[in-house]
Amino acid sequence: MTPEYRIEVEKNIKEYFKSFDDIKEIVNIKCEETFTDLGIVVNVWNVKTEDEAFWVVEGDDAPMNLYTQNANYLSADEAYSFHMGLTQRLEKRHKNEFKHIIEEIPLDIGHLKSINRKLNMASEKLSIDLEPEEFQSIGLLCRESLIDLSKELCNRNPELVSEKGLKKSDFKGVANAFIEYYIPGSENSDLRNYSRKLVDSAWSYNSMLVHSQNKKYPDAKIALLFTCTTISLIENLFFKYLGFDQELACSKCGSLQIEFIEYEKDKIKQVCKKCDNEELITFAEE
Repeated sequence: MTPEYRIEVEKNIKEYFKSFDDIKEIVNIKCEETFTDLGIVVNVWNVKTEDEAFWVVEGDDAPMNLYTQNANYLSADEAYSFHMGLTQRLEKRHKNEFKHIIEEIPLDIGHLKSINRKLNMASEKLSIDLEPEEFQSIGLLCRESLIDLSKELCNRNPELVSEKGLKKSDFKGVANAFIEYYIPGSENSDLRNYSRKLVDSAWSYNSMLVHSQNKKYPDAKIALLFTCTTISLIENLFFKYLGFDQELACSKCGSLQIEFIEYEKDKIKQVCKKCDNEELITFAEE
């Protein structure tokens, strides 16, 4: 332990103790024992106050915590063992409860298997302990996911791609072409504009992340969120194109909670579950 490290830790311990109103002034601090059996350096400090004694455990990847030296923790070894056991349990709980970043927003990409797999890889890889080069690799995975989406769109409508003279690897060109195709008309002009901006943001931000060596955790997370949101956007524009936004609504209250009931043979009425309004449905004869 270097003198500089000792001074820094003693300062941190004093600041830490100030957060407890029921602990009196510290009168003495010394490092009682250092443990390395788990592959990391963990120190146990013997801290005396005016009326009590404590063990303070801290070190590499070990959050600082204090334990009273009464009947509960008689030795530095006992305090160390309890602290590391508690830390490992908390880490295990965190891993069990961990939610991928891509679970933070509702996505409709489960059926896009190759894209979904790459985004899950990027999400699992994302960690605050990564080096700059590894953040770059997340940007690369995100960019590859966007290119995979471009290929998927091209396979859906090769005629449109051929007409526009687009290449499968041209994500921005392909995405913008399908935005025009999925939501045409003046009534969708604002949505087309916002969609194109999101497509450009996702591609540009991922490209910047790939080529930058000074990006950090938030940058990689933002890139992943941009990517997931863009892919989900294109899929929902596709649903809109299929007519999923043309659901029948109650003419009285506007609710979409509609139930269809056949009250006579080949005769159907829609009943609103909110206001019980009933309307007969007439089918146009061919």
